[in-house]
Amino acid sequence: MTLARPPRPEGFRPDIEGLRAVAVLLVMVYHAGLPFLPHGYLGVDVFFVISGYLITSLLLRELAATGHISWPQFLARRARRLLPAAMLVLVFIATTTWLLIPGRRGREIGGDIVGAALYVVNWVLAGRSVDYLAKDTQPSPVQHYWSLAVEEQFYVIWPLCLVLLVFVLRRFRPRVLARGPGHSPSLRAVGVLLAAIAVPSLAYSVWHTITVPAHAYFATTTRVWELGVGAALAIWAVDQHPHRVRFGGVLGWVGLAVVVGTAFLLPDTAGWPGAWALLPTLGTAAVILSGWGEGSQGPGRLLSLRPLVWVGGLSYSLYLWHWPLRVFADELWPGGTARAWAVLLSVVPAYLGYRLVERPVHHTPRLARSTRRSLTLGASLSLVGVLAGIPLITAPAVFQTKPPTGALPPLEQLGAGTLGETPSADPADYAVDDWGWLTPDPERAGEDRPSADVDRCQVDERTSTPVRCEFGVKDGPLTIALVGDSKALQWLPALERAAPGQGWRIITYGKSSCAFAAGTTELSRAHYQSCDDWNEAVIRQLVADPPDLVVTSTQADAALRGDKVSRSALVDYLARRWKGLQRAGVPVAVIGDNPGSPSDLDSCMARNPRHLTRCAFDRETALANTGLDAQRAAALKAPGVELIDLTPWICPVERCPVAIGHVVIHRAGDHITATYAATLGPQIARQLEAVMTRERR
Repeated sequence: MTLARPPRPEGFRPDIEGLRAVAVLLVMVYHAGLPFLPHGYLGVDVFFVISGYLITSLLLRELAATGHISWPQFLARRARRLLPAAMLVLVFIATTTWLLIPGRRGREIGGDIVGAALYVVNWVLAGRSVDYLAKDTQPSPVQHYWSLAVEEQFYVIWPLCLVLLVFVLRRFRPRVLARGPGHSPSLRAVGVLLAAIAVPSLAYSVWHTITVPAHAYFATTTRVWELGVGAALAIWAVDQHPHRVRFGGVLGWVGLAVVVGTAFLLPDTAGWPGAWALLPTLGTAAVILSGWGEGSQGPGRLLSLRPLVWVGGLSYSLYLWHWPLRVFADELWPGGTARAWAVLLSVVPAYLGYRLVERPVHHTPRLARSTRRSLTLGASLSLVGVLAGIPLITAPAVFQTKPPTGALPPLEQLGAGTLGETPSADPADYAVDDWGWLTPDPERAGEDRPSADVDRCQVDERTSTPVRCEFGVKDGPLTIALVGDSKALQWLPALERAAPGQGWRIITYGKSSCAFAAGTTELSRAHYQSCDDWNEAVIRQLVADPPDLVVTSTQADAALRGDKVSRSALVDYLARRWKGLQRAGVPVAVIGDNPGSPSDLDSCMARNPRHLTRCAFDRETALANTGLDAQRAAALKAPGVELIDLTPWICPVERCPVAIGHVVIHRAGDHITATYAATLGPQIARQLEAVMTRERR
C-alpha cells in the first residue's frame, strides 16, 4: 500500500452533500424542541466523520503529488472557507446579547465569544460543565461553536502530524517511503499514525463518558476518533478500485438507517459520545463508502436529490445561525413554539450569509492565489471575533450591593429578619421596584452558596463515599447532622448563624441530586446507584455515632419502584429512612423544599433593575415541581418527624418577590441564596430547638 500515485480524484460528491443535509436537519429538528427526535444532536458526529474523510483525502492527494504538505496553504484554505461566516455570526451574537442579555450572563457570553473566535470554546464549555458553581447556567448562544472548535483543532494537529511523519521517515526510515513522485510515506505508516491517535481517543471517550459525561461531551480528546473514522476511510480508499466495494449498496442503506434510527431510538440512559457514538460514525462511514463505489445501488441517489444537495451546501451556514436564533427566541418568548419558529426562520440569514459572505470570500481569486492574504484575512477575522466579545466582558455592574454608608446592616435587619414572627400576606408590602441596593449582587447570586459547597463537602453524582465536614461550635454540647442533597446543605448558613447561641456542632453529609432515603433512588429517570450506596454508608456512620438531631431536605420528587418512577415510591423511602433513624434514637427534622424560581431570574433582574416587580413569579407554579408534597406525605407516615415549611418566609404572597429586606432570595437551580438562608437562622433555630426539647422530655 503506497501513495506513489495520487488517490482517485472524486470531484463533487452530491451524496456527501446530501449526507450533510441529513446531519444538519437532525441537529436543527432536535434544537427546535420537537419531541419525536430526542437524539438529533448526533448529527454533529456525522459532520465529524465527513470532515475527517474529506480533509484527509485532500492531504493524501497533496502528499502523493508533492511528497509534503504545505501547512500554511492548508490553513489558508480553511480560513477562507470557515472564518468569514463564523465571525459574522459571532458579531451578530455579540450585538444581540448586548441588547437582550445584560449582567453576568452577558459577560459570560462575551467570554464564550472570545473562546469561539480562538476556536477553544469547547474547552471553556467543558470546564463549565464540571464547575459546580456553573451547573445551572443557561445555554450560551455560542455553545454550538464547540464542534467547530474540535474540527479546527483537528485541522491544525492532523496535518502537522503528517508533516512530522514525513520528516521522521525521511530522516530515519527512508526505505518506508514510496518510490513515486515526492517520495511520500506508505499508507501503512499513515494508518499506524492515525491509529496511534484515534484508538486511545476512542478508549478515553468510553471511559471519560462513564466517569465525567458532561466534560466528555465537549472535550477534543473524546472526539478525535470520530474524525479518525473518516480519515481511516480516506486512507483505505487510496488503493481501492471502485468495483471492489462489494455489497456497497446494502452497506450504504444499513449505514443510513443506523444513523437516522439512532437519532430516534437511542436509549435515554446512553452516555455520549462513548461507545454509543460508534453507531452513527460507522453508519456515516458506510454511507460514504457506498457512494464511493461505481454503479452503487445504495442511498446515493436519494442523498443526491436536489433539495438535499441544496440544504447540504447551506449546512455550515444553517448550523451557525439556527442555534443563536433559538436561544434569543427563548429570551424573548420563553416556552411555547418560539424556538421552533426561530430554527425554521434561520434559513433566511443562513442563505443570505452564504450568498453574500461565505461563498464570495471562499472563491475570491485574489485570496485563493495568495496564502499570505488568506492567512492575514483569517487572523483579522479572528481578531474581530475577539473584539466583539470584549465589550460584553467589561460591561459595568447593574446593581449596587451596599447602602450609601458602605457597610451592610446586621442580619436581623435584613431579609427574613424584617418579616417578624408572622410574615404579612399583603402583596403591597413586597411590591418594591427599586431597592436602591441588594445583596448579594443579583447577577452573581449563583455564587452565594453555603460554605459546604465552597469546601466541596458535597460529593458529586459519581461518588458514593460520603465526605463528613464540621462547622459551628467545635466540641459543642449538641450535634446536628445536616444530610441530603444541595437543598439540604443550602440551610447550613442558617444553622451556622444559630450555632454559637445554641452550642451546636454541625456535621454535614451532602451528595448532589441525592435524596436521603431508604430505597432505590433515581436520576434522570434512571437508577442512581451511587446515591443508594452513599445512603447506606451515611446511615451506618449516623447509627455508629448518633447526633442529637438529623436535619434533612431534598429536591427529589420521585424514586424507583421496580422499573417505574413514582412519587409514592419516594414517599415510602423517605418515611422508611426517617423512621429507621427514630428507632435508632435519633430525632429527625425535615426542612421542606423551597419554591423554585425561573431559570432566567438573574437575567430578568438585570434587565429590570428599577422595575423588579416584573420579575415576580407565580407561587403555585414555583411549588409545583418541588419535593415539598412528597415530604409532607412522608411526614404523615413517620409520626414524630417535624416538617418545617418555610414557604411563608420565602414566598409570602401569590406572586413570589425576588427580594425581601434588601436581600436577593433565589439563586440559580431553584435554591436559596446563602445570605437569605442566614437571615432565616432564628426562625429555623426556634423550630429545631423545640424538636430537641420535646425529644429530651
